[in-house]
Amino acid sequence: MDASDVEKAERFGRRRARIMAVQAIFFISWQALFITNQTEDRVRAVDQFRVSAWMVWSIALLVLLATGGGLITARKVRPILEDELTRSHRRQAYVHGFWAAVISAIGLYALDMVESVTAREAIHVIVSAAIGAALLTFSVLDRRSRTMTD
Repeated sequence: MDASDVEKAERFGRRRARIMAVQAIFFISWQALFITNQTEDRVRAVDQFRVSAWMVWSIALLVLLATGGGLITARKVRPILEDELTRSHRRQAYVHGFWAAVISAIGLYALDMVESVTAREAIHVIVSAAIGAALLTFSVLDRRSRTMTD
């Protein structure tokens, strides 16, 4: 292991925390478009495109969270980035994502008593809440640990 590899890993780790925070904020704020544009019963081509884009973005964010961005880093740097602390942060992020999904599902269940919620809307809210919470949690924990070590 080279000193320059450690420096690269530190730089990438700080950048990864920022990227995940920005992606989480954009992802969560973009969900407002879906909630406000659900007035029509029929599905238009533009709606199908938006839902497809949301699915692709969701999958990309899940891959980013699962790998920590390791797919785009140099092979020598990956083991440095995937230390025990990072794995612990990822586990905590998954836990927060789970709880966000459960709480949003319970909220949607209660909402369905007064206003009808389609399965597609419910899935969208639950998945978005889980991914957003997990990304934000990982980003905050990762960033906090990297600023403590600097």
